[in-house]
Amino acid sequence: MNFLVLINTQVDQHLEEIHKLIDSYDHSIRINKSTWLINTKYHSKVVKKHLANILSINDSILIFEVSKDCAISNNLGVEDWLEDVENDKLDPVLE
Repeated sequence: MNFLVLINTQVDQHLEEIHKLIDSYDHSIRINKSTWLINTKYHSKVVKKHLANILSINDSILIFEVSKDCAISNNLGVEDWLEDVENDKLDPVLE
C-alpha cells in the first residue's frame, strides 16, 4: 500500500527520527522536510502507531492512502518511485 505521510512538528529532531523510521519501511521517498511517500505492507493505523511513538503531544500526523489514480507534476523522482513500487506489490499486515 502507498501512503502519503505528513508530519507537523516544531522539533526538527522529530523529523529526522521519523525519517530514519520511514527509511526502514519497504520503499520510501522524502518529498520535502515533513512529507514522505511510503510503500509498505502495513495498514495506515499501524504506520501511525509506529510514527506516534516518536512525536510529542503537540505534533500531528496525517496519513493518506495513495491510489493508483493520482497525478504528479514537475517531480520525476516521485513519478518514477510510484512506478517502481507499483511493480513490487506487498501483502498487507494488519498489526
